[in-house]
Formats: sequence, C-alpha cells, structure tokens
Amino acid sequence: MRAPALVFDIGSSSAKAAIIADGEVLRSASAEYATRFGAAGLVEQDAGDWWDAVKRVSIDLRAPAELSGIVLTGQMQDVILLDNDGAPVRPVMLYSDTRAVAQIERIHELVSPADLAAVTGIEQSAGSLLAKLRWLREHEAGSLERASRLAFGAADYIGACMTGNVATDATTASTTGLWNLSAHALLSDELLERLELGWLRPLLPAVVPGGARIGELSELAAAALQLPAAIPVYLGPGDAGAATIGAGCGEPGPAYAYVGTSGWVGFSALEIGQAAAGVLTLAHPRPGRYIQVAPMMTSAGNLDWLQSIFSERGHEEIIHEALERQPGSLLFLPYLHGERAPFDDPFARGAYIGISASTTGADLWRALLEGLAFAYRHTLSALSPQPPEKLTLIGGGARNTALNQLFADIIGLPVHLPPDAENAGLHGALRAVDVMIGFSDNYAIDPAPQTQVLRPDRRHHELYQRKYQHFLAAYPALKPLFRQLAS
Repeated sequence: MRAPALVFDIGSSSAKAAIIADGEVLRSASAEYATRFGAAGLVEQDAGDWWDAVKRVSIDLRAPAELSGIVLTGQMQDVILLDNDGAPVRPVMLYSDTRAVAQIERIHELVSPADLAAVTGIEQSAGSLLAKLRWLREHEAGSLERASRLAFGAADYIGACMTGNVATDATTASTTGLWNLSAHALLSDELLERLELGWLRPLLPAVVPGGARIGELSELAAAALQLPAAIPVYLGPGDAGAATIGAGCGEPGPAYAYVGTSGWVGFSALEIGQAAAGVLTLAHPRPGRYIQVAPMMTSAGNLDWLQSIFSERGHEEIIHEALERQPGSLLFLPYLHGERAPFDDPFARGAYIGISASTTGADLWRALLEGLAFAYRHTLSALSPQPPEKLTLIGGGARNTALNQLFADIIGLPVHLPPDAENAGLHGALRAVDVMIGFSDNYAIDPAPQTQVLRPDRRHHELYQRKYQHFLAAYPALKPLFRQLAS
C-alpha cells in the first residue's frame, strides 16, 4: 500500500481537494471564490483567490506528513498573465468570457474558420485565447508588456505557486486555439504569424502530458500549505480530461455528462471529431487518442442564479418542491452567459417562455430543471448522432436523485450514478498520474459495485418528447432578438 495523495481541483466557482488512498476519499474540503461579470461578456476571477482557496483547503484537510504526491487539475481555457516573479499582472479572463467578438471576426479574416478548426479540432469563437489575446493587445497592451509568461488553466497557476515552474497539460492546451491537435504541439511560428500573434511565442508555457511531474513543493509553498517541502507535484489533465477518466470513460467507448457550474458531455475516442455544432476534440493524456466533448456554458449555475434572486433555501429543498409539481408548458432556456454547444452563440441568453398569471415559484424552478435536462439532451445529440447505451452523471450537480431521474426521463437513457460522482475529476487526475508513473497501465476506472442506475420512465419520456420539440424551436426563434438586444 502506497502513501495517500493530495488532489486539488481548481474549478469554476471553488477549489476542492481530497486525500485519496487506494481509490477511497479519506477526507475532502472546498473553498469558494468570487467571479466578476461585466458588460459585453466580461467574466473574470483573481488568480490570487485560487491560491488563497487552495491554502485554506490544504490547512483544513490536515494531510498526513507522508504523501505520495500532490496532483492538480482545474478549469481550462483561461488567460493568466504572469510577471517575472510569477505574480498575475491582471485578473484572469475565464473560458466563459466572450468580450472578444470583434477580434475573432478579424482572426477569421486572416485564417478561415474551417482551416483553423482543421488544425485545432475546435471551431474558434470569442472564447478562444486567440481572440482574447488580440483583445488584450488592442485594449490593454500594458498588461501584455508586463507579462513574461502565459498560463492556460487554473491548475497551471497553482502548480507555479507550488513549484515555481509554469507548465500546462496537453488537454488544457488543446482548449485554447493555440494547439495543433494532430501534430500534438503548439501552433507553428508560421501560423502564429498569419494570425498576427507572432509576438506571443515567448509567453507560451511548456506543455506536458496530463499526469506529468512538474517539480517539487517549495519551502515557501509548503509553509503556506502547512505541508512538508519537496513533495512531488503532478499536473493532471485539465478538468474535462480528468472528469472523463474519473467517469470511467478514459478508454474509448462509454459516454458521460458533467453537471457543475458549467457542464459538458463527452467520451474518449480514437479519432478526431467533426468540429461542428460546438463539439470540441481535445488532446487525451495518451498521444494518438482524443477526448470529444460538447461543452455547455452554464449548467447548474442556472440554479445558483435563480436561487440568488428568489430563495435562501438550499438546492435540495428547492428541487424537491419543484419536482413535486406536475410538468407544465412553461419553457426555460439555460443560456445565461451565451452558449458553446450544440450551437456557438455569445449573444444567447436565458429565457422563460409561457409565463402566465397562474405561474408559481415552483413552476419557475421546475421549468429551469427541465430546461437544463433538455439542454443536455440537445448537446448529447450534437456530440453523437447515435445515442449511447447509457449515460454516467458526475459532478456536484449529480447529487440529487430526483433530478437525476428527471435527466433519465428527458434524455431517455439509463443514468448511471457512481457513488463518488462529485469527486470523479479528482479520481481521474490521480489515475492519469498513476499511468504516467507506471502504477497503472490504462485509463479505465471500473464502475464501483455501489453504482446506482436510474432507468427512464417511458410514460414521462413520451410526455417530454413533445415538450423537447418546443425547446428545440425556442432558441432559433429568439436568436435574432438576442443579437439585437446585445447591440
């Protein structure tokens, strides 16, 4: 039996960590941080808040003195500019920041969308680092002048805080638009020059396979985390890669859905997918394999939004009351911050359709939950025209049995719920390390015996079939209006 590992996931709204030994979570803790939203699609966080949260959870966990290593994963597709001392020079532009609409249009004038997608595996949009870095060049040139290094994900920054080394993993790099998917390398100098981004080359980080060792815990970081110095630090694959492995989908075949503040559906594959309908193909930790995902900009974040307006009760109580109601005709579109899949539209927004004088608060909640499940069904259909045999649900949003049953009824597939679904990303990041160091020879995590299976109620599914058609019709009808409102 080897010593336990301390695994961190620096997510969209909080940092969580767990001490894991022999596949079992011994203790876990989390700490939240704030996100700033602004006009024209601004979405930012402070990298210093990530480090503060990591310090808090490390101290709360009281890890044993003997650890086999520290493993990191977290949110991807961020713009994190660091100075010579490794300090952030400005707030982080998150993956969901869509202010660079004009800049992506200019990029598509320089290199066609189809050509870019063929190289990167992703249809580049306003969320692309290509566009965000052009936006900074045009609006905050001073920030770029003060920067000496660029990081792509939250785990990259925390790894730098721990070891002094700035690196990113290949899965995270492949979300940015700066990664040549088939060549398994950063974009060539020639293509960067065509994109008018040749100046960026000196800022780019080293890219390592997900699970690689990036250094040891420094004396300074060890004191801040209340841990022994010199513990090996490993950079796991970014959150989508770690979640894919942790969901039991690290080898080609089965599919899963991640339900968190944001969300996605995905699976591992032997081939690059079609970069259409918002589907992304990401680098797998094993070169020559890929992770196909269809990301949603806002998943359970819709619940947080409505709760902040109408209720101080917890999610469990609200969901129970909402699902006690009978299904009605009220529709909800869950696009609070735009959408990435199955369509890419930074101007899309949330909407209730069909409110009447008799609509209650519980009706609003039920429609929101149905809209969320409809969106996952829509996204899954974009990822794979042929539905999978089952769908595994993971993430913090997959904790409520009644909500999970709603997912099964609406999607029409058996829903599998691992017993530790909330920590799937932590387990996946650790498995990637195990493969890198030779402790495991594959990325498959077998389903736990306690995995719960919820089968769709066919009567309910037939009812939701009709409502789903209305859901599909709603966004195209409102799309022109969303763009007009944005202007």
